[in-house]
Amino acid sequence: MNRFKAYLSKPVHPSTLGIFRILFGAVMFLQTAYFIATGFVEKNITKPIIHFKYHFFQFLEPMPEIGMNVLMWIMLIATVFITIGRFYKVAMSVFLLTFTYLWLLDMGYFNNHYYLFSLICFLMLFVQADAWGVLGKKNTIKSIPNWQVFILKAQMVIVFFVAGINKINPYWLMEFQPMHFILERKAEVSGLSFLNSAAVAAFFSYGGFFLDLLVGFALWWKRTRLIAIIALVAFNVLNFWMFWNIGEIGIFPFMILSTIMLFLAPNTPEKWRKKYFPDKPTKKSRKKKKGSSTVKEVKQQNVPESHNTPQWLVWMIGAYLVFHLVFPFRHLLYPGKVDWTGEGQRFAWRMKIMAKEGTMNFFVKNGETGEKYPIEVGKMLTPKQYTNLLYYPDVIPQVAQKIKAQAIKQGIPNPSVVADFNVAFMRTHPMQALVDPDTDLAELEIKAFKHSDWILPLKKSE
Repeated sequence: MNRFKAYLSKPVHPSTLGIFRILFGAVMFLQTAYFIATGFVEKNITKPIIHFKYHFFQFLEPMPEIGMNVLMWIMLIATVFITIGRFYKVAMSVFLLTFTYLWLLDMGYFNNHYYLFSLICFLMLFVQADAWGVLGKKNTIKSIPNWQVFILKAQMVIVFFVAGINKINPYWLMEFQPMHFILERKAEVSGLSFLNSAAVAAFFSYGGFFLDLLVGFALWWKRTRLIAIIALVAFNVLNFWMFWNIGEIGIFPFMILSTIMLFLAPNTPEKWRKKYFPDKPTKKSRKKKKGSSTVKEVKQQNVPESHNTPQWLVWMIGAYLVFHLVFPFRHLLYPGKVDWTGEGQRFAWRMKIMAKEGTMNFFVKNGETGEKYPIEVGKMLTPKQYTNLLYYPDVIPQVAQKIKAQAIKQGIPNPSVVADFNVAFMRTHPMQALVDPDTDLAELEIKAFKHSDWILPLKKSE
């Protein structure tokens, strides 16, 4: 523990952290500008008649549309101040709260990269990311404790590594799924028929597996860093091309590329600055002869041998990292396959790892006559929410409860909500029932960290 504390206390130059702040702020600016330009608030918050609630955040409700639109502009302004470094902690706090509030309003548009953005914003609140590269301010802080860079690097290594571990399954490594499924869609959209080949699917499957598993460690080690950077750049450019018109990749690849800066030698951006934007000599400095610096000035230029990192902070950093290593594997506590049941699938870096196709037909059942009335559930939901019914069964009861509430208003006596819900999984398992067609879905209760035994188990493929 003492060696770990000494490592965290080691002084490092703040320029890699500063350049990362600039790039991260710029990427968040683009993300927020994209939300505004595409009408994200109207499509996903004010238009839907139902919002899928997260456990522990059921109290969150969207503001009126004008309030949500003002919120988006506040977010945009905050990203500008994050980028330039002015009022940095205030701007980061505002963006963290507003952005996290935005995606916590509805599970229907959960994305792993939204979760990662919030985690990074949270960590950035505790570091001196404005110690270098602040607009209109001279860089005066010579060093920061190493833990401020370490915690962000470690977070990214965990994301990469866990994503790689999640790919150790027969679907990804032997069936090349869901890459076959994704490549078929890309071939259809792009007209590039060669993408349908097994060789291309194998290349993407194994390439993604080894990159996720190893790239974080390769970036950390100086001898392999250049190879890792080249691989990560190539992968994310290809990733953006692959998903920009068939999925929801957004600006995530560019955010990943910005984290490369954290793994460079800490003073690298400062060297670049001095090379391309050297400081202009002042009259006072020109009068001084070479080697005429005073002892006091020399001491000011020196960095401390070590920063004092409190023991409690060392334990907090360790606990934070252990949690983020363990929490993504909570699905092991549930029976069944996580990508079939959806239990433990979120907040676990299981990115682009499952493929489902299916049919769903909801019915309101008259409690007195037994007569069933079909419900066009697609008209109640956004396309993203509708897709989530396939991928995340835990949102089904929320839809059923909304249907039941409307049925009661229409005077249907003692209504229940049932569904013929059939799903094909990973192109390996044919269509099969996800829920019992006689189960009243409106009476189901989803509890945090408890298995939903109403989800039928996945049958083995023949």
